[in-house]
Order: sequence, then C-alpha cells, then structure tokens
Amino acid sequence: MALFTGCSSKDEDSADLTTVRVGITKSFLGEAATFVAQQQGYFKDEGLDVQLEQNSSGAVSIRELFDEKIDIAHVAETPIMYALLDSSYYTRKEIPSFQIFADMIYADEIQHIIGRRDQGISNPRDISGKTVAISQGTQLDYFLDSFLLEHQIAKEELTLVDIDPQKQVNAIANGEVDVAVNWEPYATYIKQELGNKAISLDTKLTYSTLWLATARDRYAEENPEVLVQYLQALRQAQKYISKYPNKTQQLLAQRTGVSIAAIQESWDNIDYELSLNERLITLLDDQARWMERNNITDSSDINFRALVNFEPMQTVHPEGITVIQ
Repeated sequence: MALFTGCSSKDEDSADLTTVRVGITKSFLGEAATFVAQQQGYFKDEGLDVQLEQNSSGAVSIRELFDEKIDIAHVAETPIMYALLDSSYYTRKEIPSFQIFADMIYADEIQHIIGRRDQGISNPRDISGKTVAISQGTQLDYFLDSFLLEHQIAKEELTLVDIDPQKQVNAIANGEVDVAVNWEPYATYIKQELGNKAISLDTKLTYSTLWLATARDRYAEENPEVLVQYLQALRQAQKYISKYPNKTQQLLAQRTGVSIAAIQESWDNIDYELSLNERLITLLDDQARWMERNNITDSSDINFRALVNFEPMQTVHPEGITVIQ
C-alpha cells in the first residue's frame, strides 16, 4: 500500500505568503491598527505573514531593525534622532541607511509627568531635588526637557533614573522615585496606583507624538511591494477602527493587557490615520536643534525630507501626503 503525504490547504496558503518581521511596542495604544490588521486577516489578504516582535519601546525596535532581526520597525521620532545624531546610541557598528515610509498615528497629550504629593510636590517647581524616573533614549527625553525649559528648572537639579515605562508604576508606588515621566497607559496606571497621593503636573505643552513605519533602505529597495501591501492592510484596519471603536478597544485590551478604562482615557487623543505630514519634518527639525543645544550632536544639519520614502504612500493613500517635496 502506498502512502502519499502532502501539504494541507492551510500549509499551502501559508507558503504563498511573504513573511515580514515587524517590531512593535507591546503596550502602546498606537498599535491598534496593527492588531486589527492581524486579527481581521488584512495582512494575509495582502499576501503577508506578519510576525510581530513585541518590545518595550520603539527604541528597542529600531536597534533590532539595524541588527536585521526585523524588517519593519514602529518607532517614535526621538529614537530616530538619536540614531542619526548620537554616535553612542548604536555602538555595535555603523548604522545602516534607513527610511521612514509612513506615519501611522497622530497623538497629543499622551505623555505626563506625575509626582507624589507626600514627597512635597504640589507644583512643577517642586520636582527640583527629586528623583525622577524616565525611559531614556525615547521621546520622553524631549518631553521632559521641554517641560523643564517651560518651568525654568535645570536638569542638574534632578536625579534621573532610567526605568522602563512599565516598571515605573511599581517604582513610584514603592517610593523608589518621587516623579515619573511616562506615556499612556502607564501614566493612568500610576495615578490609579497612587490614588490621592498622585499629582499631574501642569504644562502648557501640546506635544505631538508620531508613530513611524521604518525600514532599512536595502530591504525597501528589494521589497517595494511589501511596503505597499503593509500600508494597504493598515489602511483597511484604520477604516475598521473608525467604524468599530468599541470592538477595537476590546481587542487592544486583550492584546496589550491594558484596561478598557485606561484605553478610553486616551482614546480621543489618538488619530489613527496614515500620513506623511509637514509636521513630521518640523518635529524632526525641532528635535535636531534640541539635541544640538544639549551637546548630544555636533551638527543638526540633516535633510530630513531625504529620509522619507514617499512611493508606498503615493500608491496607498496619496491624499495623506502633505510634506512639501
């Protein structure tokens, strides 16, 4: 009797897909479209088998991109600036040429500075002389420096401790630090943990957060269709988010472990829309000057428009491009 073996239809379907390794931030609400695209099968509809590498921040993801452990990295603007301008940021070897091919969200008011009232903190000036938790090498560096400038506080007056955003919740609750500089959802968790001991320090800043899709130039040149397919799937997911916000919030809670209450707290501050906006260039320019003022780099003279690959967006969502080319 002859035995015949073969691939199941599921195996055949999988074999037809292009594997794409993507670095995401596991608890960031800006990843909603990624989770929706995976759950709803939009990536597979585009011929992609997207494998998610879940990291603690975009700063981790972009290093994995440089190390070729992933093909696409989701990252905010500040780690990109560090990578370009701070030679100590990535020390293993020379940084490979890379590109931004889309901004996936626009968000504001998702960063917060929270102090402990029982440590004598009742206004921004009171953080002078205190121990402050911050995830260094991320956008929180720029946010804190802007806050200090606004309130005329020298950074030397603070004791900064580099702590992962998730671990800051216990650190401030246990009294290891007096102040936490964090983003959502952890800022909400800190306030819930401290209760009436928490104080959110006022700021007039309206700091905007971008969430950028990046790839190595060589990968993009060899796989231009993958970037288009990837954005097409995200575009479908963003339409789903607009139509089914409650279902999306439930999915986010399942995938991130973030409570529905914390998600709803920040929901209206995040716009899930593909774009390449002029604000991207403005923010990169601003942060380059900030790094130069802080002696992190010798020069901020970079043509950031040359860092952007417009072609995938021109195919998928040309209306979202407002960068002056």
